[in-house]
Amino acid sequence: ERRSAPAWRQGRPMAWREWTSTCSQDFKVTCIAHCPKCHRLTREYSSCGTAAGGRTTMARNDNAGMSVRWVHIPKCGSTLGVSLLAYGCTPSHPAWHIVFMAIAGGSIDVRMAHAIDARHNSSGTRCDGRIWLPFRGHDAVDHEKELVAGPAGAIAHAAARTARGGGLAAMFRRPSQRLISAFLDNYHAWGIARHTNRARMKKQAPTVDLWARIPGVAACQTKMLSGLNCGDLVPEGRGPALLARATALVRSTAFVFVGLVEEWDASICLLHATLGRGTRPMLAELQSLGHSSNSRTLRARGDGLGPCRLLSAAGGCFDASSAKGRYNESVLGGWRDELDDALYAVVVDVYRANLARHGM
Repeated sequence: ERRSAPAWRQGRPMAWREWTSTCSQDFKVTCIAHCPKCHRLTREYSSCGTAAGGRTTMARNDNAGMSVRWVHIPKCGSTLGVSLLAYGCTPSHPAWHIVFMAIAGGSIDVRMAHAIDARHNSSGTRCDGRIWLPFRGHDAVDHEKELVAGPAGAIAHAAARTARGGGLAAMFRRPSQRLISAFLDNYHAWGIARHTNRARMKKQAPTVDLWARIPGVAACQTKMLSGLNCGDLVPEGRGPALLARATALVRSTAFVFVGLVEEWDASICLLHATLGRGTRPMLAELQSLGHSSNSRTLRARGDGLGPCRLLSAAGGCFDASSAKGRYNESVLGGWRDELDDALYAVVVDVYRANLARHGM
């Protein structure tokens, strides 16, 4: 399991203040004067290997590697951005500063996008072509602009037509876990403001089982792979078509990497084995470095340490974790995210096949 970051308050770390800055634009490497913790977290993670227990043997090649477009699904791990920048942008962008951008507080993806001049740019590439834009926020896959016909009419990403080749990369998460995490992260549903707002949702749905049923909240992962925002409304009667579009995309060569939040360490090892540059994970890539404090502030049921955060509409408290430290999905009262559940099953199959292909 990933080790947790320290306790946070108002977006700033309460510990790890081992760094000093010389200017306010901390996404610039020249603004950070001292960060011992960052250097320590760049040490190589040594447990990636093959099914036979050996180490992968590919040597690092700074001229190699494919082009990767990060599909950042909300609550599926901002730390993946650390892995992608470490893969694509080192050594021209120092690894220690990539780590710094993750542990310094605030939104990881915003700081990293600024660092590679991608915050306000949605097209082109960065880092010698290894990072394909957009690399910001939670941009859905644009089927018209990003996808092309591959061999025999198969779906491919536009990066496949470049000298490097490449495509989409994303972490996926068990849908009920992702939704509970989004609820605890201040009702996080990217794009939902088009038809409602956070204040209205909090009044209408003070508990997660009620929030799950608000139009636009469910099917985030399916929608993002189908060209819609995470919080967009599913058009009437279009759910099955969106699911078919999303599952076809996951099964296609347009995706060069799919990982699972529930199997983070193995997923990160698979990422580096897949991308073809011979890089290995840093210790930082195996830590939970996201800006929200969801999993770190839930109390055990009945410990008396403050108000319950995971209440059901019926009044039960479900703060206590279920198996493997996950959120207790019983709080949802039997509700299921039908579209995302079906998509997630396909993702798991593709992920397992890719592990086998790499002997992991």
